[in-house]
Amino acid sequence: MSLVGIDFGIIVLYMIGLLGVGYWGYRRSDTLDDYLVAGRDIPIWMYVPVMSAVILGGASTIGGGGLGYQHGVSGAWLVVWLGLGVAAIGFLISTELANLKAYTLGEILERRFDTYSATVGAVVAGIYALTIAITQVISIGTVLTALLGYELNAMILVSGIIVIGYTALGGMFSVTITDFVQWIIMTVGVFLFALPLGLLEVGGISGLTAELDPSYFSPTGIGIETVISYFLLYFLGIMIGQDIWQRVFTADSPETARIGNIATGAYAVVYGIATAVLGMIALVLFPALENPDLALPQLVLETVPTGLSGLILAGFISAMMSTADSALLASSTLFTNDVYKRFVNPDASEQRYTWVSRVGILVLGVGMIGVAILIGDVVNALTLAYNLLTGAIFVPLMAAFFWRGGTWQGAITAILGSSVVVVSTMAVHGFGSNRPIIYGLVASLVLFVGVSLVTGPPPREKLEAWLESISDEPSLE
Repeated sequence: MSLVGIDFGIIVLYMIGLLGVGYWGYRRSDTLDDYLVAGRDIPIWMYVPVMSAVILGGASTIGGGGLGYQHGVSGAWLVVWLGLGVAAIGFLISTELANLKAYTLGEILERRFDTYSATVGAVVAGIYALTIAITQVISIGTVLTALLGYELNAMILVSGIIVIGYTALGGMFSVTITDFVQWIIMTVGVFLFALPLGLLEVGGISGLTAELDPSYFSPTGIGIETVISYFLLYFLGIMIGQDIWQRVFTADSPETARIGNIATGAYAVVYGIATAVLGMIALVLFPALENPDLALPQLVLETVPTGLSGLILAGFISAMMSTADSALLASSTLFTNDVYKRFVNPDASEQRYTWVSRVGILVLGVGMIGVAILIGDVVNALTLAYNLLTGAIFVPLMAAFFWRGGTWQGAITAILGSSVVVVSTMAVHGFGSNRPIIYGLVASLVLFVGVSLVTGPPPREKLEAWLESISDEPSLE
């Protein structure tokens, strides 16, 4: 697999353009709201594309095509669960999240419960977000190595520097613009070019069914256990991801957040099925690929005209960057807002917090590149991060919105206790087991409810202030 000169030039110019967008965002980011949540002013016509870009990163696009190549249409489940998780946010809590005018999930835990559960939750979520960024940078480096022929570590370094550069400069403004452009390229590339041209190459759906075993068209071909595992990891995990919530905080109204998340979920489901089908097409055309994750890039190079294929491949790379930049910004925001601001310098100016967040992106970004180069594969680390995020934080966060009886003692006990359960169960059953996340959720629920009932009810004044902040209720009456 190799690029011709025009495709290579398009990808290089695209990368340079990202840094230009970063500088533009730097000129636009006058306040902390601008830098962290794009001024809370994103309209729905832009909100749906940029939220879609956050979830449709390397795992969803390149990885989704690879799963389709290996397992057929059932490979779409990973992306389908991500989309349904975002839609669930829209149905359940997006209005309340938008009303809060917050920056982080740690801030929400603090408003509802206390400082300690907020800090522990923020640290876990921050590590999770950084791990997501690391996996995306490794994916970008892998694809660039296959396309350009350069050494993997060099490509990880270059792509990482670009992500750090435009994210640190412009914050959420830059991330929003780059994500919007990426969404347009990916939507046009997948639905208007790659899918129809690929189907044409194999003789349409009938040709595809004639070439592949019927198991490739089974919705459970990937295995029921894997479908359940994806639900536990991705559906539940994305519902409480800081990168996702930080996007919700950018909406210009609660209605935009609600409708936008539901629309994003629907789009993601269709997108997931489309990339799985593209993987199946690639299997027919290139049955001997050593790396299934290269199925989509190979298909684009072989079926899409030169020039346009370079733009689509740039979109694939940008899809991974859009997840990496959002995750890196999310991690920096958590540590800035929930550690530095809370314990180090609580009375600093907005300009100071913006500066600290930029420095945080640089420091965390260097760590991101270093870890990516050192280990090259973070599957186990990613599993640990997802298990901790969902097993330890899901119950307290959801209970904050749906159960008035929860107390801060219940929250901190649930977070710490279930974290121990998750780590211990993973040590016994391994990273591939579903038991850690299941045991973690059960332990979290039992501890949260049990301790809250013993120590409750929560202080009326704090609960009343919380209810007012999420729904404008004047009192508990």
